[in-house]
Amino acid sequence: MGSLAAGGAAVMGTGAFASVEATRSVSVNVAGDESAYLGLKDTSPYAEMSGKQLTLSFDKNGHGGKGINPDSVTTFDGVFKMMNNGPNNLDITIDKSGLSNPDRWHFVPKEVYEEYSGNYPEDSFYPSWDDFGGYDTTNASGGGLNSGGSTLVGVAIDARDRSSLPGGEITFAVTDADGPYGSN
Repeated sequence: MGSLAAGGAAVMGTGAFASVEATRSVSVNVAGDESAYLGLKDTSPYAEMSGKQLTLSFDKNGHGGKGINPDSVTTFDGVFKMMNNGPNNLDITIDKSGLSNPDRWHFVPKEVYEEYSGNYPEDSFYPSWDDFGGYDTTNASGGGLNSGGSTLVGVAIDARDRSSLPGGEITFAVTDADGPYGSN
């Protein structure tokens, strides 16, 4: 009887398999910053499309200005636009760890500015996306953007007690806000 049961199990199997090798096609298109899933568009003299990438420059502006004032906090409203060109709502983090003195740089979406200070950009209070966007760290600024939505992003540069403030690079980290663990 036991031999019969063992033989039957061997014939029927457990439903598991050891390995599979299959070929599938995969395609990806690399788009410029403006038409990528996270679109980035220059909207001020301080932002420029350089090749297919957005570059921010607070140096010479071509109108006689050569930079920000020493020992100041300088704000630039609507420097660039972020657009969610994808199908899902997004959590967006701007990682500032590639900047010199990341705690001196703040990136603020228009909606956060309006919520905490009134009409954008007329009032003087400039909140940090770090404090009001849910990312409480000096190395990242964050917030959300709904599918099809867009926002202008302002930049505040804190040069108090500084005669210069070198830049660097920022990195956009984008996750699906509705993923199975809160983000993908």
